[in-house]
Amino acid sequence: MSEQAPTSRLNYDGDLESVVQRLCEAYGVGTSTHHSVIEMGYEDCNVIIDTEQDRFMAKMFAKTRTPDDVSRYAGIMQKVVEAGVHHPELISTANGEMVYTDSGITLVLMRFVEGKTFFELGRIPDDEERKAILEQAAKINNINYEPPYLFDSWAIPNIRTMFERVQQYIEPDDLQLVSKAMEQYEAIPVDELPYCFVHGDIIKTNLVKADDGGIYVLDFSVANRYPRIQELAVIAANLLHDENGSSLKERCEQIADEYSQLNPLTLQEREHLYAYALAGVAMEFMGSHQEKHINGNDSEETDYWLKLGREGLRRALN
Repeated sequence: MSEQAPTSRLNYDGDLESVVQRLCEAYGVGTSTHHSVIEMGYEDCNVIIDTEQDRFMAKMFAKTRTPDDVSRYAGIMQKVVEAGVHHPELISTANGEMVYTDSGITLVLMRFVEGKTFFELGRIPDDEERKAILEQAAKINNINYEPPYLFDSWAIPNIRTMFERVQQYIEPDDLQLVSKAMEQYEAIPVDELPYCFVHGDIIKTNLVKADDGGIYVLDFSVANRYPRIQELAVIAANLLHDENGSSLKERCEQIADEYSQLNPLTLQEREHLYAYALAGVAMEFMGSHQEKHINGNDSEETDYWLKLGREGLRRALN
């Protein structure tokens, strides 16, 4: 099995210890006593840092990120925090800057939220948690901000591009299901739907149930301006997926009702949410093929997303 270490994504080759010590000094958070790399995720490298003061997380940007990408992320973080979204507290350097660079590594630092993601918990949110998450989604979608566009290969509007990249690796029976999902998505009049600022990746690994009971939304790196229902489609396809639970269509109807109590959906949005969410399931399935066969990341995480996508497609379409 080939599994890429998150540190391999950095523009740096060596022990992170010295970098961690200097960033702690720059941010004024004390001396590092221990640090560890979070293994989950495909984009950047996230590092948990313990100091005598507290616990923090450094988001170290991948070497593929341009300075404009980093500036974009910092701008989004500022807007999100200003809007009161439940996000880990951002830390600024002594110079009042959010972004710090050392030895080719560019990063931001935030306070670590003690708790577990829903992926770590191994379950979907309960009724109370689901409503709290939808409240955060509604708050995010109400942020009046349009960041510079960032191409995200996993984003649902890029389903045709993803299909053309990975179709050769998909088994014939599964390819038929993916094609059905794509056909339904491409029948949606996407340009006629309401657009807004969308996190775009509210999935099990990006939501923390804190030890104090609160729920925090992580990782806005692929946030963009998209059709509003994209937020709900991803939630239905991933976060609320339970192999023994309700169907995708039932999940879409439930969250459409609950979200509409906060941000009323249009009739057109309700009509097309299921097809949009089905495309989200297909993108999880195809995205895992991209990681495995094109990016060479044959990890347990990749296998998890592949299984989740295949199961979701078969339940919805067979």
